[in-house]
Amino acid sequence: PVALACIDYGYNVIPSQSDKDENGNLLNDPFDPRCTEWLVEIPVSVPWADLPGADEIEISKFSALTQMDFYMQVQKFYTRHNTSATVELRENEIEALGTRIYEAIKDDQGYISAALLARFDDLQTFPRLPFEPIDKQTYEQLTREVKTRRKTDDFFAALSRYDLGEMVEAGPAGCDSDKCLMPDQPSGS
Repeated sequence: PVALACIDYGYNVIPSQSDKDENGNLLNDPFDPRCTEWLVEIPVSVPWADLPGADEIEISKFSALTQMDFYMQVQKFYTRHNTSATVELRENEIEALGTRIYEAIKDDQGYISAALLARFDDLQTFPRLPFEPIDKQTYEQLTREVKTRRKTDDFFAALSRYDLGEMVEAGPAGCDSDKCLMPDQPSGS
C-alpha cells in the first residue's frame, strides 16, 4: 500500500536494481510481471548543500575510509538505531577498510550496517542506489514532476485508499529492510 500511495502522491516508483530483462538491462516499468521489488524515488534537498562552497566539494572522491568514518560519526552522534550506509571502495582500499571495520567492532564503536560497493576510476554513480547525488536544477525539475503527477495532497488519505487493514502473508516480512518484496506472480498471468 505504501508504494501505491506514493504513486498517487506524485513520487516515481521504479523496479529495483535487481530487476532486469533477459539481456541484463534494468527494467523501467514497475508493473512489469518480472518486477519483484519497487523503489520509490523521492527528491530530497539537504541544508548543507546551500552552504557557501559546498558545491565545490566532490564527495564522489571521498576515500572508503573517509566514507566509513563519516558513517560512524553519524551512527555515534546522530542516531539511536542502526544507520545504514553504502561505502564505495577501490581494490587498493580493501585492506585498510577491513582493518577500520575490525577496529570499530573490536572497540564497540557502534552498530555497523554498511554495504560495500566497488568503485571505478571514472567516479561514476550506480543507478538506483539509495542516494544518488543530483544538482539543484535536477532537484527542482524532479520536484516539479512530482507536483505534476500528484493526484492528492493528503498522503494519509492515499495510504488509506490502498491499506486494506491487517493482511496475513506467508514467508518473510514484505518490508524487512530497506526494500519491499512484491508478492510472487501466479504462473501464466
